[in-house]
Amino acid sequence: MGLRIRLILVFLSTVIFISVIAWRGMKLGLDLKGGSYFILNVRKDLAVQKYVERLAGEILSIYKEKYSDRSIQVESPVVFVDSSIYVVEDAPEDFVKEVQKKFPVDYKGKDLLGGVNYHHFEVRKEDIREVGEFAVSQAIQVLRNRIDEFGVAEPLIARQGESQIMVQLPGLLDPAKAKSLIGRTALLEFRLVDEEFDYLSQVRLPPEGIYKGTEAGAGGKSITYYWTYDKDYEKLANFVQSISLPAGRTILIGRIGRENTWRTFIVESIPQLTGEFLKDARVRMNPTTNEPYVIIRFDSTGAEIFERITSENVGKKLAIVLDGKIFSAPVIREKISGGVGSIEGRFTIDEARELAAILRAGALPAPMDFEEERTIGPTLGEDSIKKGIVASVLGATLVAVFMSFYYRISGVLAVFGVVVTLLFTLAVLSIFGATLTLPGIAGIALTAGMAVDNNIIIFERIREELIKRLSLKPAIEIGHKLGMRTVLDANITTLIAALFIFQFGTGPIRGFALTLSIGILGAIFGSVYSSKVLMEWLLLPKRELKNVI
Repeated sequence: MGLRIRLILVFLSTVIFISVIAWRGMKLGLDLKGGSYFILNVRKDLAVQKYVERLAGEILSIYKEKYSDRSIQVESPVVFVDSSIYVVEDAPEDFVKEVQKKFPVDYKGKDLLGGVNYHHFEVRKEDIREVGEFAVSQAIQVLRNRIDEFGVAEPLIARQGESQIMVQLPGLLDPAKAKSLIGRTALLEFRLVDEEFDYLSQVRLPPEGIYKGTEAGAGGKSITYYWTYDKDYEKLANFVQSISLPAGRTILIGRIGRENTWRTFIVESIPQLTGEFLKDARVRMNPTTNEPYVIIRFDSTGAEIFERITSENVGKKLAIVLDGKIFSAPVIREKISGGVGSIEGRFTIDEARELAAILRAGALPAPMDFEEERTIGPTLGEDSIKKGIVASVLGATLVAVFMSFYYRISGVLAVFGVVVTLLFTLAVLSIFGATLTLPGIAGIALTAGMAVDNNIIIFERIREELIKRLSLKPAIEIGHKLGMRTVLDANITTLIAALFIFQFGTGPIRGFALTLSIGILGAIFGSVYSSKVLMEWLLLPKRELKNVI
């Protein structure tokens, strides 16, 4: 390749690097821009529990088709199936074999619980591990979707350890908003309300602030429930935990009926349908009440399940449960086809939009605990940027003065090569949308030092050749050729170390390794190739130069 073409390549590349940086800009990390920082721990045990409950629901659907109606109990990772009564023509062994064949469970024999024999099925350990790992990876994906839905720019979400997730939200300085955004489980469930028996009529007297009420249930029977005002919600929640119910039934609380009140519902323990089949969620306005509500649509599988539930349970109430609280419990009037439902809960328009966005983003596979949280103000970031700029400019100026004084014209060319190296690094980071952090700035500073070091190695080899009384041009050619071996050795070993740091490091450490890796590649082009091209241009025939090096 001719010298003219190489000169054009060098200057054109420099212009492109500057244009890319100016066009795309640089994303600033949390330590430079300020924002919210969280360490979350995914509750793998609860993810496994939900998985076991879903298996129990699927087993129950088969169980009801072949056998009389009877109870299933779940004590994760165990499913107990009542074995006390069988249809005459069927044998218990047939049922056990069928369950083992269709589900990832091992049969552990029979257990006696409350005077009743139960088949004991236990989920396999490898499936439990797989569910736990999936819960973490799925939580990361849901968090990304959820943060994108709310328009938080340039988030950083990464796994740490076995079950922890690090979340950085640059620019979001309201930790309460951030926690409500990322911490809400948004677990949507549909459970049938049991109004066949008046379970709560014989319950002991409730504590002060909790009131007893009755209503007409299925078939006109009187059903007892308990209710309270907002201020005593926790008191009601603690009270219902002390109430014993038959296997297969549980108590949930919902805000339905009177304004600013909560009341109890008896529902089936195993959900009929969950939000995993949800396809879309949008906000609509009720023309009668002028209140917003959320309309939901299921995928084809969810629509089929929803249609079956509504067709088999006409006249019963179907509770719509979100994060363990009932939002509405409408009576099923007829079979509902098409997979469309609604969630009404006296929302404000902002609450309805937030709920729809969270449902669209997907439910977290398990709750998460906030183990660490920090808010970094923008003042700290601005101070870091200012100090970083001052340190970089001062350091670069001193290096440029030293190189120009000690290596003369070659030193000036080396400074230009370092500038090209830095522009290359920043342009590549900008193209791939990488986030610049303080460790990243440290990586860039180290890159600049290595770029200067590359030139020093080559210049010293050139001087050695000049001592042998070679003319300048042959000395430069031989010096570059011999010096490149040392340069490549040093840069390749550093690049390997940086790649290992990137692979096994986390968070800011990976940012340092990434900028260093890109900078090493840029140094080969900027400080070695570009400076050599310019030096050859200076040594063209008819050009009389002294003190080149």
